[in-house]
Amino acid sequence: MIKAMEKEYFEAVQKDMKKHPAETNGTDLKFTESDLGYAMKHLKGWMADQYVKTDLVNKIDQAYLCPEPKGVVVIFGAWNYPVQLALSPLIGAICAGCCAVVKPSEVAPSSSAVMKKYFDLFLDPLCYRTVEGGVDTAKALLTITWDHIFFTGSVSVGKIVAKAAAENLTPVTLELGGKCPVIVDENTNIDTAAKRIIWGKCVNAGQTCIAPDYVYCHKKQTSTLIERMKNHITDMYGEDPQQSDCFARIINKAHFNRLKSLLSDGTIAVGGTTDEDTHYISPTIITNPALDSKLMTDEIFGPILPILEYEDVQSVLKYVRSKQKPLVCYVFSNNAKLIDQVKKRVSAGTLDVNDCLMHMMVPTLPFGGVGHSGMGKYHGKATFDEFTHHKSVLHKPIGMESVNNLRYPPYDAEWKQNLMYSLAYYKPNAPTGGGFAKYAVTSTMAGAAFAYAYAWPGSGASGGGQ
Repeated sequence: MIKAMEKEYFEAVQKDMKKHPAETNGTDLKFTESDLGYAMKHLKGWMADQYVKTDLVNKIDQAYLCPEPKGVVVIFGAWNYPVQLALSPLIGAICAGCCAVVKPSEVAPSSSAVMKKYFDLFLDPLCYRTVEGGVDTAKALLTITWDHIFFTGSVSVGKIVAKAAAENLTPVTLELGGKCPVIVDENTNIDTAAKRIIWGKCVNAGQTCIAPDYVYCHKKQTSTLIERMKNHITDMYGEDPQQSDCFARIINKAHFNRLKSLLSDGTIAVGGTTDEDTHYISPTIITNPALDSKLMTDEIFGPILPILEYEDVQSVLKYVRSKQKPLVCYVFSNNAKLIDQVKKRVSAGTLDVNDCLMHMMVPTLPFGGVGHSGMGKYHGKATFDEFTHHKSVLHKPIGMESVNNLRYPPYDAEWKQNLMYSLAYYKPNAPTGGGFAKYAVTSTMAGAAFAYAYAWPGSGASGGGQ
């Protein structure tokens, strides 16, 4: 399906966002193909029953988790990476055995139309449906009782989705966003850091939920960082990025106007050029923004990068911790102690050290937010798990009822109470290894002997102790 839609999809994204086909291919289609390939390779193992250890009382029983599909689910895609953000969750839903309704975002109409065309052509309509439409359609879908809701989008809409899900106690995955901080230490390769940050910010013209949102740079490196960033913008997009076919445009006029209004929230050090007719905003670096300005309080979601400087990293950690938990925190440093501090003190969906965006390419790293940046995770097995109910199963033999008699009333005999406690409840200081084996055998034999010797009336046991 992805191969069949490729050409039309490239043209659609060009129409929606003027995005280069190579970038669309790498960040959208190929990413999704990789997700699919990984799922196909590992699905058999994911679907298998997962056996778990049992305690002494259930030692001869079988205990395992049985994966089963949650049921019928709905997936709300997003406009910035239309195929990836609709198909990647759908892959997990299909692998889990769910039926699904997919709603692409109406904000990218050309991409949405191509997706519906090929989804309807390749997917079984009895199990998978694609629904186009705007806010009214989304609201209508939320009135339906689903077995799971998967939403990618803004925090404000995520709250609406969560509220609707709560009405029916429907589990929900919210892939949201927020302000992803970047901490640049004095002890790092400043040129490489500048290059990777600018690339991460300018992919899709900054319209990426995991794009660097603002940078805190050590004051010894701030001027060098800005200069290197400026050079790398030129290297990637030329002297005039507006003429580059590698730099995308803002999705629509409303988002363009919102971003343009942020340009006055600080001092423009690089860029700042806009073109309303084509929704173009150049890669822009802003210094000295006020911390209470919209540039520093709202998610930017565009090619504007505020840079602040610091002397003591503790002040930076305090600031980041005072805000909502980010989807990603980035740190550029060769200082293991600093990296460990950030890891332990900053709660974020992901910590990315010395790079931007690339954690998305690791299928064994589940992706998702925490707090206001989202709930639930996906990619790789995590997507399968998100649409799966792992049913707990205990399979006990029907025999050996004499041993089980310990658990039945009456409980008047003190020895019985003590033995029940000894066998049934977890003891943190119980022997392990070879000592545990001896302990387990002794306890089991003792229990069996007592059960046989002191049979309860009506149990059918033939003990001689009555």
